[in-house]
Amino acid sequence: MIRLSTKINALKNILATIIFLLFLSSCEDKEVASADTKNPLHEISLRNIIDSTLDVNLLKESLDELIELNYLRAVAISYNDQLIFDYFKIGNEEQRYPVYSVTKSVLSAAFGLAFDQNLIDSEDTTIDSFLNIFNYNDPEIKKTISVKHLLSMQSGIRDDTNYIRRAEPIKYILDQDLLYAPGKFWNYSSAGTHILSAVFEKITNKTPEVFVNEHLFEPLGIENYYWEVDANGLSNGGWGLHLTLHDMIKLGRLYSNDGKWESRQLISSSWVDRSTLKNQFFSSGSGSWAYLPNNESGYGYLWWINNINDSKVFSALGYGGQYIIIDKHKKLVIAIASKESSTNSYRKKISSIVFEDIISIFPQINE
Repeated sequence: MIRLSTKINALKNILATIIFLLFLSSCEDKEVASADTKNPLHEISLRNIIDSTLDVNLLKESLDELIELNYLRAVAISYNDQLIFDYFKIGNEEQRYPVYSVTKSVLSAAFGLAFDQNLIDSEDTTIDSFLNIFNYNDPEIKKTISVKHLLSMQSGIRDDTNYIRRAEPIKYILDQDLLYAPGKFWNYSSAGTHILSAVFEKITNKTPEVFVNEHLFEPLGIENYYWEVDANGLSNGGWGLHLTLHDMIKLGRLYSNDGKWESRQLISSSWVDRSTLKNQFFSSGSGSWAYLPNNESGYGYLWWINNINDSKVFSALGYGGQYIIIDKHKKLVIAIASKESSTNSYRKKISSIVFEDIISIFPQINE
C-alpha cells in the first residue's frame, strides 16, 4: 500500500508538472502572438462601388491574391473618394502602423503648407539662412545646400541613420563629409530629410509635427497618430510616423483631389503638382527599388513617381512595404501596411499585384 501510494503521488507530481509547463507554453504563445496576431481570412467584400464598368470579379481575384501574402498587415482602397475595401490581417481600424519613410512625404506636404503661407520664399533658399552652418565641418560647401536639394535627395548628405541615437543629431549629420557637391547627383538619405526637419522648425518656429497637426491632420480628422522625435525633441524627418490605415487613405485622398479636402484647399494644387513631378529618373523593379513596378521610375519632392498605362502614379513608400499609392486621374488611393521583416520577393509581389493588376482594373474618373 505504501509503494502504491508513493507511485500515485509521483504520478500526481508528474501530471502537475506537465500541466504547469503547458500553461507556461500557452502564456508564451499568447505573449508572442499579441504583437502581430493574424485575424482570420474572410471573403472579399466590396462596398460603395457606383461605376458599373469596374470589373468587380477581377478586382476580387487580385485582392484575394494580395491578402494571402505572408507579410501583409492591412490594405485599404479608396475610389472616387469612397472607401470601397479594407482588410486587417493584423490589427484593426484603431491600430497605428509604423509607416517609416512615408513620413518623408508628409514632410513634403508640410513644406507645401509653408510655401502656401509664404513662410519661405524659394525652394532655392540655402540652409545657411536657417542654420548656423559655421558650427559644422566644411561650412563653405554645406552652405550651398538648398531646400530644393533636400526635398529632391540631391544634398550629398550621407544616409547615416545613426543620427537618431546621438545627443546632437544635426551636428552629427552636418559634421560628416558630403558624398558630392550639392545638386550634382542623387542619393537617398534619411539624414538629409532630418536636416530638412530642422530647417522647417527654423522657418515656422514649430516642429513639423506641431505644424502638420494644426494645418493638416486636424482638418483631415487625423487624431490617432504618433511621430517619433530625436534627442532634442525634433520630429524625425527620416521616419517615425505611425498612422492608422484609414488615415493613410485620407492623406492619399487629399493628394488625389489636388490638395483639397471636402470644401477646403489645404495644400495648393500647384504644390501637389510640383512635388510629384519627376526630378530624377531611374530604372526600378529590382533590388532596393522592388517596391516599384519594373519600369522607368522617378523621384519628386519626397514622392516616388511611375507611369502606369500612360498615367502618372505617385507613391509614399516606407521600409518593409508601407505604401500610399495615388492615381489622381482615377481618384484611386491604395494604402498598405506590412511587417518590417518582409522580404524582397514579398515587395516585388506587392508591386506586381498593385501596379500591374489592381490599378489597371479601375476606370478613369471623368469629371
